[in-house]
Amino acid sequence: MATGQGKGRTRRENQNQDWIDKQKQPKETGAAMSNFRLFAVAPPGLESIVKSELQDLGISGRKVAGGVEFSGGLFHLCQANLWLRTASRVLLRLGSFRLTSLEQAAERFSRYPWEIYLRPSRPIRFRITCHKSKIFHSGALEERLIKGIQVRLGKKIKVARMSDARSDDPLIVLRLFRDNCTLSIDSSGRHLHYRGLKTMNVTAPLRENLAAAMLLASGWDRTSPLLDPFCGSGTILIEAALMGMNIPPGRFRKFAFQNWRNFDAAMWHRVVAAADLERRPLTAQIKGFDRSVQAIEAAEANLAACGLFPDVTVEQRELSMLDSPASKGWLVTNSPYGKRLKEIHGLGGLYSEFGEIIRERFPAWTVAMLSPHPFLQRATKLAFRSVATFSNGGIRVNLLLHK
Repeated sequence: MATGQGKGRTRRENQNQDWIDKQKQPKETGAAMSNFRLFAVAPPGLESIVKSELQDLGISGRKVAGGVEFSGGLFHLCQANLWLRTASRVLLRLGSFRLTSLEQAAERFSRYPWEIYLRPSRPIRFRITCHKSKIFHSGALEERLIKGIQVRLGKKIKVARMSDARSDDPLIVLRLFRDNCTLSIDSSGRHLHYRGLKTMNVTAPLRENLAAAMLLASGWDRTSPLLDPFCGSGTILIEAALMGMNIPPGRFRKFAFQNWRNFDAAMWHRVVAAADLERRPLTAQIKGFDRSVQAIEAAEANLAACGLFPDVTVEQRELSMLDSPASKGWLVTNSPYGKRLKEIHGLGGLYSEFGEIIRERFPAWTVAMLSPHPFLQRATKLAFRSVATFSNGGIRVNLLLHK
């Protein structure tokens, strides 16, 4: 599934392409060019889309359950964090080894260069999982990991318990499966769905990386009209605008790797500068509608905060008033759905009306929507096919596509 990140360049961008390509070539030696093992964590069901995004960056990877494994230096780690729209985070694999006894654990953990990635003054988060292994107590394993880090650093460290941890506290991930231990450190910091742009949300907001996945899976060409009739706080609209202007989703936020001792600020500046030169004007007509006044107010505030208002427009409008601004385009939406069977069946009329509107007013449009239940899909009487399945707000949903 190609995401087409470089499509539709303007003349100015073509004139600058030689310079951009040079900036994309890593110039560093030593640690920055080391061949690290990296892992782009993906929401289950979206691994193929994340792999395609990496391919657009010129990075080949191997899809596995839960993400994509790839190799590269700090340059590629920076690129992945800056550009990946659908991933959850990017992990740097510190090591993998057999571990069958707690007695050897602390010494083994102390071998890794924690001083590069951690500052004793910052609380550290730990995510430990043990499955089908001789060691089955995650708490005991965490104690040994903390001890090993302290031995290496020669100092005590602060531990951030998940109940009071901050999302930008350093995160160490340890996975023990069938006595094979994989030790990683998170390079992203806050979850990659965080763009650093939106100021307001509504009930049950759609995460930004899931909205981006909907757009990429729908095949939107980034120039044709795009509508969202249930726009909420504008997440799909904002993601579409970022894609249409070829702005990397991580352009307006900070990352954990920027606090590492081996962080190369000059290299990061070149990566960001090259991305900025690939930015292009928004040519697609992007519009959102919602019946809720509060949702439209939130969407307007978010679009203004992103500098997208009035290029992207929103309007309070009932579904029955939806009309087509062009003969062809894309309609991408996170339509309402309930958690309980009674709530789902109560939405049958809305979905029936939605299907009728599509058939009558949008016959040549591509439609992408989320649905947790076949009943809602059938109520539209549209020929949908499922292109991905993932969790949204704890609800398993299908991404449905109608062309």
